[in-house]
Amino acid sequence: MSAQHTTASSVSHQSVSHSGPLSIEEQTQLLNLQRAILKSIAQGAEHLEVIKQTCLLAESLLSNSFSSVMLMDDHYQQLNVYVAPSLTPEQIQKINGLRPSPGGGSCGNVIYQKTVQYVSNTFTDERWEDIRHLAHEFDVRACWSIPIFSAENKVIGTFALSSFEHREPSLFHRMLLEIGSSIIGIALNRNHYQESLRQFEKVFEGSEQGIMVTDTNLKILSVNPAFTKVLGYSIDDVKGKTPKMLSSGLHDQHFYRAMWESITHFGHWRGEVWNRRKNGEIFPEWLSISEVRNELGDITHYVGTFSDISDLKSAQKEIQYLSSHDALTGLPDIALFKDRLETAISIAAPSNRKIGLLALNLDNFKFLNDSLGYASGDKLLKLFAERLKGCLHETDAISRHGGDEFIILLNNIHDDDSINYMVDMLLTEVSSPFAFAGRNISTSCSIGVAVYPTDGHDFEKLFGRARKAMSQAKEEGRNTARFFTEKLNTDSLHYLNIAYGLREALAHHQFELHYQPQISLKDAQVIGAEALIRWHHPQNGMQPPVQFISIAEQTGLIVEMGEWIIEEACRQGMQWQKNGLPPLSVAVNVSAVQFRRGNLDKVIIKALEKTGLNPQLLELELTESILLEDIDHLLAQLDGLKKLGVKLAIDDFGTGYSSLAYLKKFNIDRLKIDQSFVRDINTDPNDAAIVRAIVQMAHTLNLEVIAEGVEDEAMLKHLRESGCDEVQGYLFSKPLPADAFEAFIKNSQL
Repeated sequence: MSAQHTTASSVSHQSVSHSGPLSIEEQTQLLNLQRAILKSIAQGAEHLEVIKQTCLLAESLLSNSFSSVMLMDDHYQQLNVYVAPSLTPEQIQKINGLRPSPGGGSCGNVIYQKTVQYVSNTFTDERWEDIRHLAHEFDVRACWSIPIFSAENKVIGTFALSSFEHREPSLFHRMLLEIGSSIIGIALNRNHYQESLRQFEKVFEGSEQGIMVTDTNLKILSVNPAFTKVLGYSIDDVKGKTPKMLSSGLHDQHFYRAMWESITHFGHWRGEVWNRRKNGEIFPEWLSISEVRNELGDITHYVGTFSDISDLKSAQKEIQYLSSHDALTGLPDIALFKDRLETAISIAAPSNRKIGLLALNLDNFKFLNDSLGYASGDKLLKLFAERLKGCLHETDAISRHGGDEFIILLNNIHDDDSINYMVDMLLTEVSSPFAFAGRNISTSCSIGVAVYPTDGHDFEKLFGRARKAMSQAKEEGRNTARFFTEKLNTDSLHYLNIAYGLREALAHHQFELHYQPQISLKDAQVIGAEALIRWHHPQNGMQPPVQFISIAEQTGLIVEMGEWIIEEACRQGMQWQKNGLPPLSVAVNVSAVQFRRGNLDKVIIKALEKTGLNPQLLELELTESILLEDIDHLLAQLDGLKKLGVKLAIDDFGTGYSSLAYLKKFNIDRLKIDQSFVRDINTDPNDAAIVRAIVQMAHTLNLEVIAEGVEDEAMLKHLRESGCDEVQGYLFSKPLPADAFEAFIKNSQL
C-alpha cells in the first residue's frame, strides 16, 4: 500500500498498551517534533507544508502506520482528505466522502460524537461497521483519530494514525495525536486568518468606499486609497489622530452620543453624516461604523467605511425641489405647504399653541399685469414673493396658490397679538413702493386669517375660512385684513388701528410727556421726576401708555418712540433749569426692544449733546424682563451707559425674573418697588415683609430705594418706617404736563 506497509504476519510482536509515564526518549521525541514544526511555522512555511511535515513526523514515531488529515466540507455533511502524504491519489479518492455516523469509522465517529476515538481492531469494532470493506481493502487494523478544532472551538476535521496491526495507543501515542492535532489546528487557523487578511487587504486597497481603521481609543491606524481620494488626507496626515479632525461642526453632542450608544448596544451604526475634507469643504457621506472583537469577545478595533453622497444628495435635492416648488417664485407648492401645516398642527396640539393660516391676495394686480405686460408681471410676482418671505420666521411657511394669491403659515403662535403683528408687517411691506422697470411700483393686499384650533383642525377647513375672510377684506375696501372669527376680527382691527395710528402719531408729533414728582423721605423735597408718555389721539383724546405701549413694542415702533422720549425728557430737564428750577433727575423707561437694537448709547449721547443736560440727571429705568436677554451683551451695554454718567434703576422690582447674582453684576443705582406691593402694605403682612426685605437688601448693596403708587399717609408712614429712601404717587401728585410740573415745584418751594 505504501513504502511503510508491512503485514501483521511480518511483525515479530504485537504492540501493547502501557499507561506509565513517558520515557526520556519519548519526551525527547515529542519535544523534537514540536521544535521542528514550530521552526517551520516561524520561518513562514505554507500551512500545507506544515501539516504534511506534522503527518510525516507522526508516521516516523509510529511504525507500520500512515497518517491523514480530513476536513469537513463547506456544508458540514462529509469528510474529505486534506493531507495524507503516504497515500496515493487513488486511495485518497476511495476515502473521500466519509459521512459522520456511529458506524462511519474512527474519523466519522470523531465528527459524530465530537470526541477522540481509539479503535484497536477495525475488523470487529462496531464503529467501523459501515466502512469495514475499507479496513480489509487497506489492511487497516487499528485507527486512532482525534478532533481538529477551529479558532472558534468548533470541530472542523480529524487527525488520524492508521496502523497495519492491531494495537492500543500508549500515553506517548495519545500525546503524539494531541500535539499533532493542535499544530494542525494552528496551521489551519493561521492560514484561514492569513487568507482572510489577504482578502481584506484586496478589499481594503481596491474598495471604492473610504475605509478607516482605529484602535479602541479611536486613534487612526490605517486608511485606504479611497479615503485619501475623497478626503484629501494621506495616511501620514491622519495616523495617530482621531476622527474628530474630520468633524464638520454641523452635528451636536447628542448626535455623536446616539451614534456611540448604537455601537455599544448593537456593535455597529450606519447613517448620514457631514464631514470636512482637508481643503475645508464640508460634504455628506454615508457612514458605517462596526466594532471588531477578538475570540474572547473583547473589542480590538473599530472600522469605518463611507461613501461620498454629495452628487446623490444634490440630485435628490434638485428632484425634490422641482417636484415640490412653484416654478415661478420658488416657493413650496400647495402639497408641500399642506404637509408642513399638518406637521405644525401635530406639534401644536399637545402644547395648546395656535397656528395662523393667512390667505393673501395682491390688490389690483391684474391692472399692473395688463399695464406692464405678463413677463414683467411674473417678475413682479417674484419680487413680492421675496418680500413676503422676508417677513416670516424660519418656522413659518409660504406658498403661491396660483396667480397673485399666497398662503402663509404662522407657526408657534403664543397669542393673537403675534398674528396681528405679522399681518400689520405684511400689509406695510406689500404697500411699500419700490423701483421697477424705470418707475415706482406700489400696490396693496387683502389678507384673510383663520386660526387653529379656533377656526378648524385641518388644512381644508382653515384654508377655506381664511379665503372667506380675505374676500371680506376685499369687499371692505382692500388694503386691510379680516379674521374669520368675529372676536379675533375685532381684536385685529384694534391692533391694526393702533399700529397705524402710532405711525401717524410719530409723523404728526401727537405724543407728549407727563412728569410725576419723586419725593425724598429724608427732607420731603422733590428730587426728580418720572417721564411718562401720553398720546393725543385725534379721535379718542388723551391715551395712557397702557393702551399702546405693548403694540409699539411688538411693531418695533417703540425704538423710534423711545428716541423721542429720551431727547424730549433731556430737553425738558434743561428747560426747567433755565426757568429757575433746581437740577432735577429725569427718569425714563427703556424697553428691552431698545436694548436689542444695540444703539441705545448712541441715542443717549446724541440727546445729551443736543440738549446739554448733565448725564448725572438722566436715569434709565429697566424692567426685570430685560434680565431675560443675553446677559453678556446686556452687561456690556450697561457698562457703556454707566461710563456716560447716566444712572440706572430696576423698575417694578420683585415682579419679574431678577437674580441676585445678576443684580450684583449690574452697576445699578436704585431699585423701584412695584406699586402692587405698596398698595396693600398696610393690610397684607406678606407685602409689608417683602417691602422691608427689598429695602434691607438694596441698602446692603448700597442701592437707593424708591416706592411707587403711594396714595395715603398710612402707606407713607409704613415706607418711612421700613427705611425707604424716596416715593412717588397720587398722595403727592399725579403725572403732570411739563408746565404744571414746573408750577408744582415752585409752589412746593414756598
